[in-house]
Amino acid sequence: MMLAALMITGALQQHPVHRAAARRNDAAAAFDTTTQLVVAVGSGVADVKSSLDLYRRAVFNGPDEDVASSAAGLQTSCREMEHVALVAARRVCRRCGSHDVQVALEGYRAIMPTVARAGVQCAIRIGNLRSLSPLHHAATALRRDVRVIGNAIVEALTTYERRLQVLRVAAGWAEAPVSPLPPPTEHSP
Repeated sequence: MMLAALMITGALQQHPVHRAAARRNDAAAAFDTTTQLVVAVGSGVADVKSSLDLYRRAVFNGPDEDVASSAAGLQTSCREMEHVALVAARRVCRRCGSHDVQVALEGYRAIMPTVARAGVQCAIRIGNLRSLSPLHHAATALRRDVRVIGNAIVEALTTYERRLQVLRVAAGWAEAPVSPLPPPTEHSP
């Protein structure tokens, strides 16, 4: 009990400069954690995109075994993307940057439930189709649903990528896109 009282007294007597420095260090650590979360979500999204490409390729060009195998890979990637998006939604910092960065982080955080939902819907749908028996029926169902599954993922990830780009620019991780100049007009003499 005495130790706790001494620690509280010491914290209260801390010099204002030290407290401000501690707050800056906490904010920097929170921003570093947020950066790691953004990278983890980006990796999860990249895995889903890669798995979706493999799945599409197998659906249109491969035998039933390849369709089932690539669907299993996509299902796993979708579950992993769901997990990292849910973690990011809870742990992205709320006060660790300038106003512009915070606005971008809130927009990014707001899209995480959509990303997670796309992941879980993809995983459930593929799981249901893969469970059909025999393999030929499962592969036929997976082939028939490839556009439905793919379009849902692409739609969610397109919105995610827009929000990510805003965050990248606000955080200084990327430059703002430059709009192309209008074509020159000809003036007749």
